Amino acid sequence: MADTTTLDAITKVFYMNEKVINQVHAKSVLYDKLAKSAQTDVMGKSYTYAVRKGKNRYAGRGIAESGDYGTVGSQATATVVVPNAEVVTPIELSGRVVNAATGANKGAFVSAFRMETEWGMTDTIQSLNRQLHSDGTDALGFWTAADNSSGTDIDDGQGNAFPVHLEDGATTLDLIDASDNATVLGDDIVVTKGAEAATNVAITWTGSVSGSADGDYLVMAGTLGKQMMGIRGIISAVDPPLLAGGLHGRTVAANSDWKAQVFSNSGTNRALTLDLMQRPLTQIGLKSSASEADIEFLMGNGFIKDEFVKLLIADQRHVNVTKLKGGQTAVDFNGKPFIVDAQCRRNVIYYINPESMDFLTASGGIGWADFDGSKWVKKIGSSGYASAYQAFIRIEGNLAVRQRNANALLSDLIDQ
Repeated sequence: MADTTTLDAITKVFYMNEKVINQVHAKSVLYDKLAKSAQTDVMGKSYTYAVRKGKNRYAGRGIAESGDYGTVGSQATATVVVPNAEVVTPIELSGRVVNAATGANKGAFVSAFRMETEWGMTDTIQSLNRQLHSDGTDALGFWTAADNSSGTDIDDGQGNAFPVHLEDGATTLDLIDASDNATVLGDDIVVTKGAEAATNVAITWTGSVSGSADGDYLVMAGTLGKQMMGIRGIISAVDPPLLAGGLHGRTVAANSDWKAQVFSNSGTNRALTLDLMQRPLTQIGLKSSASEADIEFLMGNGFIKDEFVKLLIADQRHVNVTKLKGGQTAVDFNGKPFIVDAQCRRNVIYYINPESMDFLTASGGIGWADFDGSKWVKKIGSSGYASAYQAFIRIEGNLAVRQRNANALLSDLIDQ
């Protein structure tokens, strides 16, 4: 008897939709919040700001009638220099795929061009969103113990399996020594993500690793020091790990104003309370020229938001919900939305003043490289019918902060 097995070569498959259904996370919440007011008219290898760091210390001095007005003070200023970064996403299609996907074949239910370009742009923005949550390292996961043989566990640096930023499948990465943030302990190792437990993710790799220790971290191969700065490096009381000269050229040691308002618990997680949540807002008003009103939103991972909602319910408070652009909703704290971003690290709450920062982008922001007058170009070294074609999504710029102390961080929080 003839059936679908014996007639497989001539049996058609009917595709129920014209688009590929997305199965992976594709939200970029922080990028959307900061990029809405991006400055896209900047250019050059770096961007320089002038900031006021001190006031006239002798202002308002009382003197006797016809008395000497004494020592003359002055304003104190400084410059901050923000380095330019270039981020790219290469896309490549073979000549045969181009012909097959753009022809009249009804079986090609989605154009390869459309899928690679549309989702390539989405992936690029989500990568930027991850970088905007980082401290310039763009760490994807952290070693949990010294282990130089394939088969180990990594976490998010705080004892959580989520959000480790690794995709399923094999990815070429570098393992960086956390003691100096420079030494490459595993160069171009090919890492494969395994099972996810409550506190860690199992990985295996091919390649060589030596001298590893707890806290060493994985980055995309060849990217260390080339990624954008993020709020983990900005909303902090210490210098970012890759910048010996301090954030934007100013160190915390030499500039007492150049740090965010940070409320930590020496690395020991503690229960979230409403009183704790208010302290960063109050401190901003006391120790910066900003005020509580300048904080536009609070941001955290979904786990810490759940803890906040539990507090409201236990305290028999009404849970106010704010409708945000794009259809997202957020619960309120003192009239400020608590926004969830899945790429935000866990156990923390950020208090963000967007007016104190600039998302600087050159050449009109994120877009397609078309230096030769065409987005798609033949791959170098390819020729003939089986040639390959390449395109590049690119963005130049960085996240800059002009007033670091107008933002705050509440850290070391139990979120489950």
